[in-house]
Amino acid sequence: MSFTSLQFIFVFLPAVYAVYVLASRIGGRQWAITVLGVSSLVFYAMFGAQLLLVLLISMIFNFTVGNVLSCLTAHPKVSRNLLLGAIIANLGMLGYLKYTNFFIDVLNQAAHTSIGHMDIAVPLGVSFFTFVQIGYLIDSYNGQLIKHDFARYLVFTAFFPAVTAGPLVMQREMMEQLSGPGPRAFDPKRVLIGLTMFAMGLFKKVVMADAIAPFADKVFGSVHSGMAVDAGTAWIGALCYALQLYFDFSGYSDMAIGLATIFGIKLPLNFDSPFKATNISDFWRRWHMTMTRFFTAYVYSGLAMWGMRKSMASRVGKFGRYLLVAAIPSIGTFLVAGVWHGSGWTYVVYGVMHGLAIATFLGWREFSKVKLPTPLAWLITMAMVVSGLVMFRAPDVPTAIAMLGQMWGIFHVVPGAELISIDTATAMSMIVIMGAVTLLLPNTQQILHHEWPVVDTKPEDAEQAAGLVAWRPSFSVSLITACVFTIGITSIGSSSGFLYYKF
Repeated sequence: MSFTSLQFIFVFLPAVYAVYVLASRIGGRQWAITVLGVSSLVFYAMFGAQLLLVLLISMIFNFTVGNVLSCLTAHPKVSRNLLLGAIIANLGMLGYLKYTNFFIDVLNQAAHTSIGHMDIAVPLGVSFFTFVQIGYLIDSYNGQLIKHDFARYLVFTAFFPAVTAGPLVMQREMMEQLSGPGPRAFDPKRVLIGLTMFAMGLFKKVVMADAIAPFADKVFGSVHSGMAVDAGTAWIGALCYALQLYFDFSGYSDMAIGLATIFGIKLPLNFDSPFKATNISDFWRRWHMTMTRFFTAYVYSGLAMWGMRKSMASRVGKFGRYLLVAAIPSIGTFLVAGVWHGSGWTYVVYGVMHGLAIATFLGWREFSKVKLPTPLAWLITMAMVVSGLVMFRAPDVPTAIAMLGQMWGIFHVVPGAELISIDTATAMSMIVIMGAVTLLLPNTQQILHHEWPVVDTKPEDAEQAAGLVAWRPSFSVSLITACVFTIGITSIGSSSGFLYYKF
């Protein structure tokens, strides 16, 4: 049951909110939180009872281990071993569910065997709820848990706006909101803010992302089937996919934050106009922000500390220190991030590409005094981002290489080859219009800066960025929201599943 289904919008959401408000009035905050937890399980069960069982087992295991860890502060060695074992158990479950068939393919290619794939049902959002809980275990080991019961843990782990595709929430930012008396359950203004964000996200997804998707699908699918592609068409396909993923993921993030707002919970920001970034590091501070935050805290920091100790022990020079403290940790972190997204060599290569890009940027900043003009820096950044997304989208590495080879003039079309044919004029019109939206207009949270809808601190330039389109509660705003919502509802099609659902 996707956010873009009529069943969710007109049945599930109103029913859950009505029961939530009623429970709050009868039993207070505890009943309301229990309703959110149970509703989240019902939502997840819609994707399959077998998948819900995996989620429940994972939550019970990690909740139990987390509470045991919090009682072992006086026994650091036992606590450390238990934490390590629990993390291995979580990663082992994730590896079995998500990567078993990939390892079978690797084994078949290496050993020339013909082992068949296993029939494994991969739970939706398994990477998200697994890593959220690993963060919870680490917080417990460090003595940073906020007191909570299982009902609150259930909402923290499986809250239906975030369980399928993020954002990756931290224990503290959720438990702080769930542990207090909380806001009143029924708040018309808060509902209007949440529905405004939901409507904007729905519009981005079904009106924009789904409209440009067929062009990307045709180009990538045709190249995969063996058809030839010229440089112009390859670039059109790559740009169409970049914009499709942008509006798909941005739309989902808006909808998730909007849904949480309706229930009085603030989620962390996950998307902040990443295509406006002027370097690759800035891009990752804006794109999938909670994933970047997680891997920076739990992977990059550890690798950088290891590199620092190595550099101090071996007394390497400036370049050696850069390699140990910046380059290697960056490549290692993004390799993990790439594999986290999915099972396949394309994700491995995608991670390495971005790791090398980050390492190159950090090296440039460390050793070069040349500051690139902003337009040129933006162009280089976007060239890297779009090229990386070709690898991310392609069904296999040869398809990605064929696309990239044409885009960058490495390959040339064989005379007489059958070329992919698309409606170039329409595709280019969409690229120009959607590109202008991403680069020239304020983003959702900037528009709503008066009622800052996320847990993150509001930046000082939010008001200036919003300008005349800043949101204010009024009849006209309600009317515009209703129009956007209506257009989104009437545009819902059969292929409106979110791209990040598969991660």
